[in-house]
Amino acid sequence: MSSKTIQAGILTLILASTPAFGGEGGGGGSRDSGASSGGGQRSGLSSRATKTVVTTLTRGFGRCGTLPKVYKYDCYRHTYKLAVQQLGGNHAYAEATKALVLVQDTLTQAVNSNLDPAQKPKRKGLNLYRAVKPAAVPQIKRQTERAMQQAETILLRSPADKQVHYARIAEAVNSNKVLLRSAMLPGAAIRLAWRLLKAAVPA
Repeated sequence: MSSKTIQAGILTLILASTPAFGGEGGGGGSRDSGASSGGGQRSGLSSRATKTVVTTLTRGFGRCGTLPKVYKYDCYRHTYKLAVQQLGGNHAYAEATKALVLVQDTLTQAVNSNLDPAQKPKRKGLNLYRAVKPAAVPQIKRQTERAMQQAETILLRSPADKQVHYARIAEAVNSNKVLLRSAMLPGAAIRLAWRLLKAAVPA
């Protein structure tokens, strides 16, 4: 049994046993050229392009998790927007782009529809993130989780010759979904979930 399978099992037990609280390489395919960051000048599946997107989704989503919950969702939106840009119009990743855009658009609409004018944007790194109304957080969470599930389905139903790469992206989306669910858990469980996910993703 692989370490990732064990870690996924532990995460499942954490999520199943902890009550919810209310309230960022496969080697298959063509040449290893990597996709440009928004230019779309390079094409074809590549380990570099896939790893870049996976890293953006896992590390970016993890950093978003350190923000107060009302700011997390604009940060999640930015993470998926960046991942889409990194594919740079590479047609070999057409289905992956569609899947990630689905999550990005869901977050964009949810955040824009529930902005909290009483809260100032919060800076993290070079970016400013907007707050949503606290009462809207549970609904936005459900919408985001549903979009992630749909994105996983798109990725896992991709053509067989893309599966090596797309399965890695689907795994990153699933990791995001686990962290999204853990956002309602007590702090200790959240920290444990994040440590396990970081260990599961190659540096």
